[in-house]
Order: sequence, then C-alpha cells, then structure tokens
Amino acid sequence: MIYLSLLMAIRFLGLFIVMPVLALYALHLKGADEFSVGIALGAYALSQIFLQIPFGKLADKYNKKAILIIGLSLLALGSLVCALSDNIYVLIFGRLLQGAGAIGGVIMAYMADLSDESNRGKMFARMGQFIALSFALSMILGPTIGAKWGVDKLFIFTALLALFSIWLVIKKVPDAPKITHHMQSKNSLKEILTHKELLKLFYSGFMQKGLMTVFFLLIPILFTQKLHWEKTELWKVYIPALVLGFFALPLGAILAEKKGKAKLVFIIASSAVTLSLILMFIGTAASMFSAVLIFFFGFNLLEPVLQSFVSKVAYAHQKATALSTSNTIQYLGIFLGSAVAGYFMNHNMLNIFLILSISMGIIWVIFLIKMKEIKKFKIVEYEKFDKNFLDELLSEKKVYDFYEKEGKLIVRYISE
Repeated sequence: MIYLSLLMAIRFLGLFIVMPVLALYALHLKGADEFSVGIALGAYALSQIFLQIPFGKLADKYNKKAILIIGLSLLALGSLVCALSDNIYVLIFGRLLQGAGAIGGVIMAYMADLSDESNRGKMFARMGQFIALSFALSMILGPTIGAKWGVDKLFIFTALLALFSIWLVIKKVPDAPKITHHMQSKNSLKEILTHKELLKLFYSGFMQKGLMTVFFLLIPILFTQKLHWEKTELWKVYIPALVLGFFALPLGAILAEKKGKAKLVFIIASSAVTLSLILMFIGTAASMFSAVLIFFFGFNLLEPVLQSFVSKVAYAHQKATALSTSNTIQYLGIFLGSAVAGYFMNHNMLNIFLILSISMGIIWVIFLIKMKEIKKFKIVEYEKFDKNFLDELLSEKKVYDFYEKEGKLIVRYISE
C-alpha cells in the first residue's frame, strides 16, 4: 500500500517542483507575457481535464498497472520536452504532455481496491499526507535547484522520477484483488455528476486547487517585483509555510477521520484560504507574508481528506471514474486559476481579480456552512450469501452499495 502512496507523491512532486519558480522562468522565454505564462503554469491541468475520466473508465475495465505505466511514460516525455524548450509555446506543449498522463484517479482507485472499508480512510489520509509532503518539498527543492542549476534541470529531474515510478509499478505495486460488483445499473458519469454528496466535494476541490495555482503565480512575481526580493530569497516565505502546513496535515486527518468532523475541516480550510486572499489584497509586506502562511495551512488541512471522502461517497464499482472526475474538476480549477489570474495581471487588473476571488471564497464558505454533514456508513462483511440475499440487498433502502472481494461480500449501510 505504501508504494501507491509513494507513487502518487513522486508524481505530484514532479508536477509541483517547478511551480514555485516557473512563472519567473517562463517570463524570459521567447513570446512570453503574463497571460501565456499563466497558460504554461496551468497547461498540464488542461490535458488532465480531458483525460482523467477516460483514464478512470479504462482503469475500471482493464489492467490498472498497464494504465499507470502509460500515464507515467507521458509524464516523462512531457518533462523532457519542457527541459528542451526555448520558447513559451514549446513549454506549453510540454506541460500539456506532462498532464496527459492523467492517472491520479487510477492510483486512488487502486488504493481503494487494495484497502479494506475499515481502514480506507486512514490509507487515503496517509496518501494525502504524502501528496502534501511532496507539495512541501517542491517549495524547498524548486527554488533551490532552479536558482542554482536552472529550471530546465527540474524538468529533467521530473523525467527521472517518472522513470523510477514505472519501475515501482512493475516491481513493487501488488496486483489488484478480484472484485465483483452487483450494482452496474448505477455505473455512469451522469450518476456521478448528479450525486449531491459528490458535488459538494467536487466544488471544494475546484476551489482549493484553483486558488493554489493563483498563489503559485502571484507569490514569485509579487514578492520579487513588489517587495523586491531576489529569487533565491523565496525560501524565506516557503519554509515557514511548509512548517505550518506540516501542522495542518495531521490535524485535518484527525478531525475528519477520527473525530467525524469533516464539515468543520472543510469550513476552516475554506475560511483560511479566503482570509489569505483578503490579506494578499491588502498588499503590505506583512499581510502578503501572512497570506502565504495562512493559505498553505488551509490547503494542507483539506488535502489529506478531500479524496478520501470522494472514495467513501462514490459507489464501489465506479470509484476510479468518480475519483478521476474529482481530479478533472480540480484540474479545471488549476487551469482556470492560473489562466484567469495571468490574464488579469497582464492587463494590470490584479486588484479586480483578487476582489472576484475573495467573493468566490466567501460564497464557498457560506456554501459549506449550509451543507449537511457528509454521509456515514456502517460496514458489514458476509462470508456466506446467495442470489436471494443479493436480490434482497438491492431492494433494501438502507443499503448504499455492496460488492464481493476475495470471496467476501462487503455491504455498506447508511448510518442514521
């Protein structure tokens, strides 16, 4: 199980490591302006938007290991294209190729297959912590390696990470267990996109990841241009943010998974992100520094639990598709966040953009305050069952879903 978490962390490290410095690097390429830089920053998310769901559907039907290898190969190829780029358009193409390996949902579905219902939340929380750790490491390694050896070396590093990940998949990741589903009538994208519980989670993921790229675009540009920091000094804000983020990681997992306070975690996280936007709008050195710290606290508070709850709420036979849909919506937020922010900055309308973002953040907080608690389930396992029993389960209102795994029947009942 640890290898899938490591695989996800390595993949995100490869994508995140250039984020803290990519904006400054790309501005110096041929044909670049703030808008095209924003496109380059979020371009990998654009291809993720179109390919996450197809990858998820393929993984629900075919061998997940083969799908993972294809996705990681595309990440390696795209990273090499980025490393060799000499203008903004080749960089954008390379970033699109990086994102074409849209396997995030597949890895999470693989994790769901290998874990039991009783420990799945813990496993996803651990995966979220691995992702947040890779996010934190990128804030240290990105500016350090990029400033000393060049951003192109970061892309080469990412290609090597992708090749190492392929080796992990082949040699270390176990085969998925045999699972038989009995509720195929609900296996459709329409079912997922009209599922009220999932839509709540999708919306929060869209806001969280969209504002992440906004901050990665704003921080290096504003801190160097407005506060006159050197590129090599960005660690002074990233390191404190990293420390605070590490505190938020276990806090979010404990409150949501162990204490059953998922709604509270979502509200605190969204409030912190919205407050950080307000502080960024104020624009003083102290407020901008505080904005970065508070943003990454809110981001990391939510990161370990968001996809865990998508996995819990999704029907068993559509987890890969549901998780891939969640990733698609998050990547839509990533692309729109960086592209729209870049557009407004290119037209000297940063304050207007921040006001719009603050308004969206306030709406997000209000939405979460008004929403009901996320469903909770009681898990029961049966070793002996027949067709009549399965037919009875299909008509039982309190039954959420059920499936066979390694000869056992797993039934999820909706808790009152």
